[in-house]
Amino acid sequence: MPDSFRRLNPLVVVTLALATLWGCATDGDERRAAAEQERLARATSYDDKPRPQKAYDPVPAMKVDSEMGVLETNDVEDTLQAHFEDVRACYARAGKAQEYAGGRVVLHFLVNGDGHAEDVWVVESSLGNYSVERCLVEVGRGVVFNAPSGHKATTFDYPVEFRSTSAEPVLDIDGVKIDHDVATFLPQLAACGRLAAEPVVAIMYIEPSGFPGSVGLAAGAALDEEAARCAVKTIQRWKMSASLPGRVLRANFSIPRVIASAEPSRASSPHREASSASGRRRHR
Repeated sequence: MPDSFRRLNPLVVVTLALATLWGCATDGDERRAAAEQERLARATSYDDKPRPQKAYDPVPAMKVDSEMGVLETNDVEDTLQAHFEDVRACYARAGKAQEYAGGRVVLHFLVNGDGHAEDVWVVESSLGNYSVERCLVEVGRGVVFNAPSGHKATTFDYPVEFRSTSAEPVLDIDGVKIDHDVATFLPQLAACGRLAAEPVVAIMYIEPSGFPGSVGLAAGAALDEEAARCAVKTIQRWKMSASLPGRVLRANFSIPRVIASAEPSRASSPHREASSASGRRRHR
């Protein structure tokens, strides 16, 4: 395959976060639990009095399975891999940002008792493109897994990684300029409403023009989609003082749950004062 073709086609890498499959028991865990129970049974058979158990007790640990459903790791991976093309197609929504926006997006799945994805949201993202992130959420919400054991809800995280074409070099930055600009512009987001029940982490790519060309959002709770779209559009209108010719700068910042508005109160607004003055002139 020619090098030029590889450069023009971003690579999508999909991997399963095995360590974060909450409520999913592995074969190894079950074997260790069974072996421990057998050992304890042998120990008590040689003594009239049962011996005290050690700190590791497999019985209480297995109680988690009675509270949450269990999805087999292989079933989860096979189901999500079947949607690989849909996931890869999401990257096209980045548009021109495919030249520089790349990174990892971690999706949090809440699966109900019949295997349907009840909700999906982005808990972590180093990608920094809201359009792609929303597309991944839409794809995830349409996935149907095998029903968890016991037909009980369960959750897990699933990471997807996108690599840009690297047509434009990216430099990660932070510092006084970014902090000052964010502090100045952040009150504008108050008009969008609350984004989520938890603080939101935003990533923006500042193009040489000084304006953020791509913005992404992630939070530990589901985003209000209308408020999030408003926030992204607002951030893309920020004229940042930190910019660099020939390079795209990537920065991240936190958006609090509640943002104080910078707009003046109605009582002191210039429009109201002008109206009052006009009224006074009319009554003279």
